[in-house]
Amino acid sequence: MLDTQSIRAANHVPAATTGKDAGKKVPGRKRGLAVDALGLIIAVVVTAASVTDTAIGVRLLDKVVEHTPTVTLAWVDAGFKQ
Repeated sequence: MLDTQSIRAANHVPAATTGKDAGKKVPGRKRGLAVDALGLIIAVVVTAASVTDTAIGVRLLDKVVEHTPTVTLAWVDAGFKQ
């Protein structure tokens, strides 16, 4: 399973590493997680909140393929596009 979450950044976080999630209106960062059927973490990606879910999904899938080649199926929500 892949999903992302927007997180507000603290005041001292450099502006170069943050952005604003246009859909949720949250300034800060966005974290993406890939987990297995038991909920164990396979891969993590942290980006500026302005990065799209699709771009994060591609990075997550690249990490999953690199570290866990036995994964053959991924469940995602509508925020991830082809």
